[in-house]
Amino acid sequence: MLLQPSVATAQDDNAAASPVTVRLWATREGLTGKTTASGHLITPDDHFVALPSRKALNRSVIVAYRGKSVTAPVLDIGPWNRDDAWWEVDAARGQFPDLPRFVPEVWAAFENGYNNGRDGNGRFVTFPSMIDLSDGVYADLGLQQADWIDVTLSWVDAPSPPPLAPADRKIVKKADPTIPKPPEITHDERYFSETGFRIDNDAIWSYFVARGRVPVFGFPVSRSFVLLGCQVQIFQRQIAQSCAGRDVSLMNLLDPDIFPYERVNGSVLPAADPGVKSDTPTVGSPGYSSAIVDFVRSSAPDSFDGLAVAFGRTFFAAVAGGNPLLDLEIWGAPISRPRRDPANANFVYQRFQRGVMHFDAVSGRTEGLLLADYLKAILRGRDLPADLAQSARGSKYFSQYCPGSGRWVCRAAELPATDLTFAFESG
Repeated sequence: MLLQPSVATAQDDNAAASPVTVRLWATREGLTGKTTASGHLITPDDHFVALPSRKALNRSVIVAYRGKSVTAPVLDIGPWNRDDAWWEVDAARGQFPDLPRFVPEVWAAFENGYNNGRDGNGRFVTFPSMIDLSDGVYADLGLQQADWIDVTLSWVDAPSPPPLAPADRKIVKKADPTIPKPPEITHDERYFSETGFRIDNDAIWSYFVARGRVPVFGFPVSRSFVLLGCQVQIFQRQIAQSCAGRDVSLMNLLDPDIFPYERVNGSVLPAADPGVKSDTPTVGSPGYSSAIVDFVRSSAPDSFDGLAVAFGRTFFAAVAGGNPLLDLEIWGAPISRPRRDPANANFVYQRFQRGVMHFDAVSGRTEGLLLADYLKAILRGRDLPADLAQSARGSKYFSQYCPGSGRWVCRAAELPATDLTFAFESG
């Protein structure tokens, strides 16, 4: 498959007679909505690449991976360096004239400790990204994760060098020695080997035990940390928070400010329904306790479209003991009607304030989606399905986890009173 450059400024008129092909470790750029070094506004499914020198801007490359190839313009500078034209010779190369031609500085730093293992900006090279691919190029090549690809530089006339590494060479991310090691995690009854995290906060631990443990919360997927002024811990299904002067509670994960998304990993979730929300009894109103329970019973059915979805039974079995207000504490009120997934008629969903129930007609099972785990992925900017990654890019939570930065927060102005230090370092 060969796709032509999507930007007319690619300088194909300078194409070499025998262009060089090199093997590079490729990563995904993403950054939809941002502007590249060439002034290009990045759009969803965009087609361009980034190389680490201004000399490559508006040239074109052919990138190939497992039988697929894509032609794309160079519209950005990176991933690590900004003055490393490694395809040039001696001083024409830029910042690192002593390195052999066709050896990117990040590879020399990562593999051989060149420049004390750092890039041209003094950052320790933990991962030797040599070319960034936009979302469209990444998808067209069929990449699922960072990998070696072959890159033909259309403007460079030279014999192709030996590959930097075999195509099956695995790259393992290195620890940055400038970043302090996280504290050891005690392995006791509060530790969960399934995820490598422990519930340290005594109040959160007591709440976890009292409200049903793993079947209700899922496993912990973070350490405890400070988010918007409260001590929190992320579990697979819930986020527990302990705010000063208040008892432990659960965050309303599906609030529009936190997780408004409807497309997640190919599934289409029901949106919050204003009609359902307007019918919900008001907290503190006369008879609220009985009214809200009656509202849930009428709004969360056990049968829908001829299917035994068991949404009501699942809701009222959340916490042992038969107290429906504790079940409400876990799920929150329903904020949508049940709806089949338009992409999969075997799936039925219903949205609540703190989770989404999922019925699978094939297995007959009803359970909560692991949405809190997705918020962790949003904070890290990693391990996200493509649809959610695209939707979440404008969120204040997106890609905020920056080890080594102050309080490990990338954009502190967007997350005040937040400290992510060691939050997602397992042990």
